[in-house]
Amino acid sequence: MSSSTSSSEAIGEAVAAPARATRIALVLLVVLCGVEAFARLELVRMSKEFEQFRSYPRLAAELAHRSGLRIALVGASIVHEDIDTGLLTDRLRAATRVPAHAESFSADHSFVNTWYFMLNHDFWQPGNRVDLVVIPFVGPSLYDHNEMEIGRLARFFTTVSDWPEVLRTDLDTTAERADFLLSNFWVSWAARDRMQELTFTRLLPNYKAFAREQQNLLFAQVFTKRAHRARSLVALERLLRTAHEHATRLCFVVFPTQRADWNGQPYAEARRVIEATGTDYVDLRDGGDVDTSMFADLVHMNVDGRAIYTRLLADALTPVLGPGPSEAGAAFAAGGAGE
Repeated sequence: MSSSTSSSEAIGEAVAAPARATRIALVLLVVLCGVEAFARLELVRMSKEFEQFRSYPRLAAELAHRSGLRIALVGASIVHEDIDTGLLTDRLRAATRVPAHAESFSADHSFVNTWYFMLNHDFWQPGNRVDLVVIPFVGPSLYDHNEMEIGRLARFFTTVSDWPEVLRTDLDTTAERADFLLSNFWVSWAARDRMQELTFTRLLPNYKAFAREQQNLLFAQVFTKRAHRARSLVALERLLRTAHEHATRLCFVVFPTQRADWNGQPYAEARRVIEATGTDYVDLRDGGDVDTSMFADLVHMNVDGRAIYTRLLADALTPVLGPGPSEAGAAFAAGGAGE
């Protein structure tokens, strides 16, 4: 009797196990579908950054169709933190006697790889030509092998036609390539960092300030580790070559920070590559001590610093907006530039 009962119980457990696993799988599937639906329907709308990225194609087209000087500011967070576009255009208008228009296209914690695809996505399109693209930068932004935010690159700045180039040139590891491909199909995966940030911001009022400070410290550590090593500029060379092919005029601008090592960095290799193509290069670091009262953190300026350096930028761009750059870019487009 007990043997028969044991056998029945064993059979029952064997039958129940797959059913239990199926129920668990279904619950997980429902949860994942719910998270994905939230990411697609709500998160993009709730995230100011995502809404900002979605507006870039429209803003680029509107800028390109304005009359007068059309200037696009493309880069990382210093684009919107350190530059007042209204003040910039007013000062340029006064200096050149020509109507001026400027628009910011920024992605926090981004580097030259991302800027290339932003330009490709928003400006290297028929009818979207502007008079000048200004690329402000600090730290290691122009060098290869910086840590990119792969999810937003996949969702906002690339299309299927860009996949071969991204996988071949911009992503170094199998894990990064898998992340990129997953992000193209799975929004919640691509937006996982933003979902975490949204959660922590709701729970911890000072989370954004903390996260930015941590980001600045990480940024500085990475740059310090690579300061004495040979650094490649493949992505920068690609951006310069493609800009020349599209007749896009560029101006790279070095901004000061509170990092003494960044302010003293000569960027000799990058500058040589940039100027070899006839592209303009402006350094707003005067070599003196930085007035720390102008900064909100290690990298970004406060309102006072923003006004001061916007005026300095306008004054530096006024001669740049004169005659076009030299024809040295033709040689670069034909053969490329190296270190």
